[in-house]
Amino acid sequence: MYEGIEINQLDTPLHVLFSLSLVIGILLIWLRHGFPREWRLAGWALTDVRRIWQRSADEAPRTGGVIIAHLLGIIAVTTILLGCVTALEINVPAYKTLALGSAIGTVTLSYRLFTQWILGFFSRTHLISKDQIDIDRHLRTWMAATVGALAIVFSLLPQLLMLLGSEVLLLTWGGWTVVRFWRVFQTSKRRLSHFWWRIVYLCALEILPVFFIIQFIMNIL
Repeated sequence: MYEGIEINQLDTPLHVLFSLSLVIGILLIWLRHGFPREWRLAGWALTDVRRIWQRSADEAPRTGGVIIAHLLGIIAVTTILLGCVTALEINVPAYKTLALGSAIGTVTLSYRLFTQWILGFFSRTHLISKDQIDIDRHLRTWMAATVGALAIVFSLLPQLLMLLGSEVLLLTWGGWTVVRFWRVFQTSKRRLSHFWWRIVYLCALEILPVFFIIQFIMNIL
């Protein structure tokens, strides 16, 4: 009687993609209403980055807001990977993709926090390392918002996901990466006096890590 009817399980990639978009939305609402300082700083990262450089001590974000923002960045990377795997119809269980995406996001975050800790020991790079990790966190919040919105659309319109989902998600990630490069370069102009120091900083701590992540994902896909 039920032959030929497709049965969608709750753990199918589309359901998981939709669930991730809901999680991103809930975290964004929590960040907006529960941690207004972090939300305000995230807005400045887009509209007026100088306000981040010049903020006073009473404008520093609370720890909870920082944790939520970092978590949004990890979930965004996970959502992008799941969307690409689903769009390319790669036969990988959703839980494995989630684990891999979470690992990539966590390793990326750990690397950035580690570099900030190392650079904090040197007077020349102490201030720029702090600005860099803050800007990175704020822009990843907006990337998560963009990816979450796309995930809702793609989970409800699977034909659109199959048609151009992977391209749109990767371009979204690449676009926010370029914005982060530009903001970090602006910061380096302010904090580093010599042009070649800025180039070395961008290549060693921004461009090369992104290149290795792209190579890693391409090898997997």
